[in-house]
Amino acid sequence: MTTSAEICPDAEATRAHAAHSLSQLKPGTVIRLHGPLGAGKSEWVRGLAAALGVPGSVPSPTFTLCQPLRGGRLPLDHWDLYRLEQARDWDSLGWPDCLVTSGLVAVEWPDRFPGKWPDKVLDLEITPQPDGTRRLRWIPKP
Repeated sequence: MTTSAEICPDAEATRAHAAHSLSQLKPGTVIRLHGPLGAGKSEWVRGLAAALGVPGSVPSPTFTLCQPLRGGRLPLDHWDLYRLEQARDWDSLGWPDCLVTSGLVAVEWPDRFPGKWPDKVLDLEITPQPDGTRRLRWIPKP
């Protein structure tokens, strides 16, 4: 993934960024999405789901924790960890086993997970700009 930043003027461009990124994502990859509330993380996942051919609408998993998205070329699991506390019993959720997949996993608020992540992890930073655009940047691995 290129680490240069891309400015997306609206939700449509954010979804297009995800669709363009799909060609570089290998099955089994976990995409950690970083950004404040309302940054466009779920919108980015909607673009990824559409590029995979997932039928129907893609709701945010804020209240359901995980939204399994099926029917596309690859399975996609969309997690939102915003409502979880660091002290939560992660074993009861099946983590990190649920991160091992033949498809893709997108995780919003990944900093809430205190454990070890799998090797195939990519980090995308989405930063809202004062003019209403979004800055998207793949974070290089250290």
